[in-house]
Amino acid sequence: MHLFLSPHFDDAVLSCGGTIHQLTQKGELVTVRTVMGGSPPLERVPDSPIVRDLHIRWKQGDDPVSARAKEDETAVTSLGAVLKRMTVWIDCVYRTNRKGEALYLTEAAIFGDIHPEDTTGKWLPSVVLPPDEAVHFIYVPLGVGHHVDHQIVRNWGLELVKQNPWVALKFYEEYPYTQDQNALERALAFYEGLSIKLKRETVNLTEANIAAKVQAIRKYESQISTFWESAEAMEIAVRRSLRENDQNVERYWSMVRE
Repeated sequence: MHLFLSPHFDDAVLSCGGTIHQLTQKGELVTVRTVMGGSPPLERVPDSPIVRDLHIRWKQGDDPVSARAKEDETAVTSLGAVLKRMTVWIDCVYRTNRKGEALYLTEAAIFGDIHPEDTTGKWLPSVVLPPDEAVHFIYVPLGVGHHVDHQIVRNWGLELVKQNPWVALKFYEEYPYTQDQNALERALAFYEGLSIKLKRETVNLTEANIAAKVQAIRKYESQISTFWESAEAMEIAVRRSLRENDQNVERYWSMVRE
């Protein structure tokens, strides 16, 4: 079984949608687990600059998390995969300290370091896989863009392979953060600092895989305006991002074990 750990409601599809479609078309069992999929009580949503900005961008009314969860369900299942949503953990923009103060107030903060009072960063990496899941491959964010939640899920992936040494761990390059080459290099430097060896791999995509990915991304209507001017602009940008040496590929980094 292939398990894709997606920090938010769109990360796995944005980065790995073509691969997911290819795998399911081959009859492989694929599960996408949205990690920060919980809904904070509406009365406890912090009134912070980043929350106000995102809720305006998303245009999803008073309960944007539920709306985004529905988008995720539609997108992931359109690729033939199974979606499992973790509801214990919430997006970093909603997380607070014991006083109810937002831990991440601005966009700059969510792309910074994990806050020392962020209990999600401390406890999520200790979670074990359900014993009834026969997982053979785990895909986690590489950390491109340095988003707090991507860092935490990345750290969880590193712990999971310690607990399950037979599992192959693959890090996916997060789109659209990969548009910044410097961001990719900074992400790889993290592994060099831990003396973790990675091997770059690519998955060649067919036109059918690409079309399925684009259509799945279209399901995230709340997110289109965040990254692109329109759905048409999204398709152009996504297709461009997949081109490498006259081929269409999605990129991964496999952990090399001694």
